[in-house]
Amino acid sequence: MLRYLIWRIRFELCNIRRLFGHGNERVHYLGFGANLSDRIMRERRIKPLAARPFTVRDYGLRFDHPSPWVGCGYASAEPAPGEVVHGMLYTLSGRDAARMDFYEGVPVLNRYRRTVVEQDGVSLYFYQTNRSTPGLGPTPEYLGFIVDGLREHPNVSDEYYGEPRAIETIEPDTMVWCYLWQQPRDRAPWLRYTIGLYQLIVLKIFFNFLYRHSLTAPFIRL
Repeated sequence: MLRYLIWRIRFELCNIRRLFGHGNERVHYLGFGANLSDRIMRERRIKPLAARPFTVRDYGLRFDHPSPWVGCGYASAEPAPGEVVHGMLYTLSGRDAARMDFYEGVPVLNRYRRTVVEQDGVSLYFYQTNRSTPGLGPTPEYLGFIVDGLREHPNVSDEYYGEPRAIETIEPDTMVWCYLWQQPRDRAPWLRYTIGLYQLIVLKIFFNFLYRHSLTAPFIRL
């Protein structure tokens, strides 16, 4: 629980800093998952200073980042020679980029990391999973954000556009018991169950309250 509270407090400090403007720093961020959706960006109170379609080469779109729901995964870009990832290249202020890091679970929670590449004369970053897990699938809503976001992308071929639409989706149902760390296997069953139940309760508190609600974000002007 302590890590989640530290995450929220540090996030609020980032929001407060953003209340005083964008600052001078500018960065380029490639969104290829849910952040392709204008709705998600508005909910996060992040308005890009500029946006344009962009394609990163030698990386492939994967749904191998474990979500809080059993069997469900979020998007990541993994090294894959010959493949491409299509997305939107957003120009963000450094302060909004720092806030995006918290939405993606980079600080404190260590779920994603920033990966920096330079292509076509542009230095940009995107988020890459720290917990690559095979056998996961996107939820229908999450996949919809991607499909809709790629609809007008000029570089998206029919084949690329059809690939995510053909992926089998998974309805979010049961929350995972262990999200930040796995328990040692040699623990007594009763202890594993007790700690696992505690983790599940804390995770529900995090996603239903700490992650969704901010004291300061509603005051950020877009």
